[in-house]
Amino acid sequence: MDNKFETLNFDIKDNVSYITLNRPNRLNSFDIKLGQELYYVLKHLKQNKDIKAIILKGKGKGFCAGGDVKEMFESKDKSKFLEDLTKAIHKCVIEIRTMEKPVIAAVNGHAFGAGLSLALACDIIVAVKDAKFGTGFIGIGLAPGCGTQLLTKQIGYQRACEFFLTSKIFTPESALELGIINRVVEADELDRVVEEYASKFRTLAPIAVGKAKMLINKSMENDMITHLDLESKTAAVSAGSEDFEEGVTAFVEKRKPNFKGK
Repeated sequence: MDNKFETLNFDIKDNVSYITLNRPNRLNSFDIKLGQELYYVLKHLKQNKDIKAIILKGKGKGFCAGGDVKEMFESKDKSKFLEDLTKAIHKCVIEIRTMEKPVIAAVNGHAFGAGLSLALACDIIVAVKDAKFGTGFIGIGLAPGCGTQLLTKQIGYQRACEFFLTSKIFTPESALELGIINRVVEADELDRVVEEYASKFRTLAPIAVGKAKMLINKSMENDMITHLDLESKTAAVSAGSEDFEEGVTAFVEKRKPNFKGK
């Protein structure tokens, strides 16, 4: 896969992929190009069996400030532009949620609008204390183009209305209390804490981790009977893997397992 992009930096180290949004002069706001390049990278990582986790971060002061308002202003057909932009963002959100790999958001700065949606799509979110979260759409007279389902499912209807309808800005501490992020850290601790998560996924069984993520996502839409059946079938499938054989053998032999993703 090509690793030269206009709007992001991309690297792989010890089975973990690092994606850094690279439009710092625009606070890493989404334009069509960023949407296309991020989707391309995520799609290929989804298919790469050697990748055990993905870390998503922004360069500079922001994680992602949402859609690029300057480009919205300059577009001749604003309706067509917003439709294309939101679809590009949606494709990235779908890839993150449907890939059977953990995606960690390292929120190094503000996450607004589409940036909030991008963070919420991730499986683990670590944010610096100085970050800010917000929906942003209403403040510029725009109906939300993304994030309403993700946020509403996590915090409930009334709270979601408050955040979306009033464009309320909230802190990482508030996000932690609401249960939508995992950790709040000092800026100089962000990389270390994110690496702690990445290190766990380097040694855990990737098939089991991926299937667990799938089950968690499906649990939010399935009825109980359907989901219990899916859990049973998924456990049976994973029990046929070499990793399961290694896991139970290591347990009996009282040693650490060596999972290979097979």
